[in-house]
Amino acid sequence: MSDFFRGLDDLEGYLHLHELTTKAKHAMVGGEIDPLKVLLDPEVTEPWEYDLSKTEIMMPGQMHPKQIEALNDPGRHRWLFWANQTGKTTCGAIDVSLLALGRHPQQRWEPGVLIWASALTWDLWENILLPEILTWIPPERIVDAPPPKQRSTKRVIKIRADNGKISYIVGKSAEQGAAKYQSARVNHVWLDEEHPESVWDEIQPRLLRFGGTTICTATPLLGLTWMYHRIYAPWRRGKLLDHYCSHAGLADNPSITPDLIEAITKEFENDPAQAQARLYGKFATPSGIAIRFDPNRHTEDWSDEKRHAQVFQENWNHVCGIDFGYWRFAFVHLVVDPDKRAHVVYEYFSQKEDLSVRAQRIHDHLTQWRAPSTTRLWGDAANPTDISEVNRELKRIESPYRIRAVRAENKARPASVRLVNTLLHRDALVVDKALGQTSSWRLGQSAASEGSPQIGSRLLYEISQWRYPRPGADQAQRQDPDDNTADGADMIAALRYAIMSHYKGGEGDVEVQQPLNPNIDYGLERLAARVKEEIVR
Repeated sequence: MSDFFRGLDDLEGYLHLHELTTKAKHAMVGGEIDPLKVLLDPEVTEPWEYDLSKTEIMMPGQMHPKQIEALNDPGRHRWLFWANQTGKTTCGAIDVSLLALGRHPQQRWEPGVLIWASALTWDLWENILLPEILTWIPPERIVDAPPPKQRSTKRVIKIRADNGKISYIVGKSAEQGAAKYQSARVNHVWLDEEHPESVWDEIQPRLLRFGGTTICTATPLLGLTWMYHRIYAPWRRGKLLDHYCSHAGLADNPSITPDLIEAITKEFENDPAQAQARLYGKFATPSGIAIRFDPNRHTEDWSDEKRHAQVFQENWNHVCGIDFGYWRFAFVHLVVDPDKRAHVVYEYFSQKEDLSVRAQRIHDHLTQWRAPSTTRLWGDAANPTDISEVNRELKRIESPYRIRAVRAENKARPASVRLVNTLLHRDALVVDKALGQTSSWRLGQSAASEGSPQIGSRLLYEISQWRYPRPGADQAQRQDPDDNTADGADMIAALRYAIMSHYKGGEGDVEVQQPLNPNIDYGLERLAARVKEEIVR
């Protein structure tokens, strides 16, 4: 017996738990407790002990209402936008386990079935998803499986379903890249946390053969990303009838006490957007956001090789920015077309890597893009030692590229925010929509913390979070964004150095002026004037 109940004063609780565990043992298959049968048994309503659990020894006696609702909804694509600690990952594991066994309330196929269970990283798959799944499947039904919470090359769980056939739950990781989600026909896909949009796109053809289904369990921490614009907003307007969206907050989980909710709420009282996501599972744009980036307007497709050929043939300008740091090293590459539009085509976010690795990565990338040796690589002048050391590494590998120190006036945050927003307003700054989609990095990594694993563009994450500090009661609003709001804003710093140096540093392009009236599209006016002039001619 665990130390869940202690002392003679807890004798009543001990006996009650013993009674619940005894009830649970009645739900057995071949001498083993069937945890799913216990979970769905209306007589077992309170936590009970399960020694074979791969997560926590105390098991829930029943699902909470939000979990039951999600499990029973007939929607083909179910989206659980739930707060932290609301049981979303547990719900996903129960969902795929029931489907593999042939017991799902919305069972569409007789087993065996093929299911993908995808995490952002292999670390999360091995330590979070795999233990959850193995906890809920009756032990005697597991034909073969990877060991939980251990490094292993095995990724497949083989399960004997109730009808005797074999179902497969295959582990996937977004850090593999979207291409690893090809060449298969699957019945069901579980995405735990927000995956890159390219992964979602690759999944859709895999579902066609069987009319497959999906479930996504995610806390919307990244703000108004593709999930909001492509899924949630259209669903709210009644456009996606085969989708189901659900919100759940801490209060929806009966195991979370009011005192704990109050304590967590205080932790985020100064960050309303994070509070909305973490406490209530709601999408929210951080207040005071600095950069007005619209993913529907300011992204483009660079997958066509003809685009790359155009850069080479027309001799587009190349310009790069670098921000230094052992824990967070940021590199961004832009190509500028003859119309002076800047295209962000590459990002490199490095954590705890040697300078030789970083120098080689930069050299290989610029070589692949045929960037001339005169390409400007602008680095933070506050780090002259870093500039010298990276340049030494570039010289060692016989790279023609060198980093230059950005001018002090081109580091000013308020001025750079104005320039970036001006370019965005004129559609003169656009980003490859596949930027960094296979990148893996850790949010909040430092000497004191390993941080939390993330997949996707670090630059777009920072843009979605970078904002002005909240003024105090007797303070005016500062017009200088707070880098701490975006985990250091290192990638934004690299972008700022490149843009400010190129557009305001006399690097062959004229300075972009702030529009006199931001409600007027001057680019459209100029186009109309040119058309009119051609007609007159």
